[in-house]
Amino acid sequence: MSRSRIKAPPRARKPRGSGHERRGEILAAARQMFLKEGYESFTTRKLAARVGLSQTGLYVYFRSKDEILDAVCHATFEGLGEQFRVVAEGTDVSSKLLRRLIEGYIDFALAHPDEYQLTFMSGRGAPKFTQRKNPGLPLEQQGIGMRSFLLLRDVVARMIAAGTLRDGDVTLIAQTIWASVHGLVSLMIARPGYLLSDRRALIDGLVDSLLSGLRGSARPAK
Repeated sequence: MSRSRIKAPPRARKPRGSGHERRGEILAAARQMFLKEGYESFTTRKLAARVGLSQTGLYVYFRSKDEILDAVCHATFEGLGEQFRVVAEGTDVSSKLLRRLIEGYIDFALAHPDEYQLTFMSGRGAPKFTQRKNPGLPLEQQGIGMRSFLLLRDVVARMIAAGTLRDGDVTLIAQTIWASVHGLVSLMIARPGYLLSDRRALIDGLVDSLLSGLRGSARPAK
């Protein structure tokens, strides 16, 4: 007697209008896979199986793993830029502005550690969004990564003009701030066991040190 095969019930399709939700599910799964397996071992076939799609179905949303990683990095820069904008628009030009900006950067990074790690700490993350850009172009013509940095640089320029920070090369000062904060955040995310001091004390210490150095020879406001 021949055995009849039991067919699995067809996979339920997402209802119309849920494409954005589905895209978010794909990106969430991809973030975990990139971090666990690395870029080289990541495949769209594995991702499709994990989220319950055929490869053809996955291609409706993303055409390659490069496009998926780009989407993760783009969203991270967009979120960080929005954090900068909210702080800059709600704080007067004073030392409190830079403090809140730095703390906002750290809060964002620690609230999104997977995204931050893929964007700023992997070899294929941030470079595509930040290199070979012309900082002299209008903000709206910049790539999403350069826009985030220029928002910080604009705050630094405003603070120098107001006499809150010492005069100097605006780009150099902004990059010094970014590099310092990124270093602390990277340790907190990737090597938390290396940190012997309390997290809050480290953040306050970094901010205080930066502000102390940048105020060193501040010129009076005109």
